[in-house]
Amino acid sequence: MPFTRRAQKQIKQPLTLIQAKRKLMDFVARRDHSEKELSQKLARYCESDIVQQTITWAREQNWLSAPETLQQQFATQLGRRGKGIHNINQKLKELGLESVKADFDNELEKARRLTFSKWNADDFRGLNVKDSQKLRAKIIRFLTTRGYEGAVISSILKNDFNTVTQTAIQDEDLSYDDEY
Repeated sequence: MPFTRRAQKQIKQPLTLIQAKRKLMDFVARRDHSEKELSQKLARYCESDIVQQTITWAREQNWLSAPETLQQQFATQLGRRGKGIHNINQKLKELGLESVKADFDNELEKARRLTFSKWNADDFRGLNVKDSQKLRAKIIRFLTTRGYEGAVISSILKNDFNTVTQTAIQDEDLSYDDEY
């Protein structure tokens, strides 16, 4: 079955302004939303002019959090989940918020904690060169998919896993077979 995009639902019975305000209050009562996110959600239920009036009303009533507060809140929440700076900034962009700057030491500590929860340096002991390279590639893919920068990944591999890998390479017999 081929992948298809969901068709945009046609608004059968658009909400009135009062109903849209109630819907917005329901959304905000569950969790904080950015203006862009609320606009997208309300657009499913009502016309664009009603959406704009509802967002303006919510801003006047101080129902919406400041963008800076939301930015820090979402960045902290995603950071606690072990997400890297690229994933955090991508999510903030989707929400219509400004991106945050990376703190290299914080990113390195998060990535190190995440990596060592899955592997440790002893996992490289006793591996031949080919298997240690596969494990290194696995760690790189693992951290890359979670949004970590290349500098953070290379730092972890060089500082935390390099000593064990170097001894594995030195112990490996790298002589070529004369037949080939």
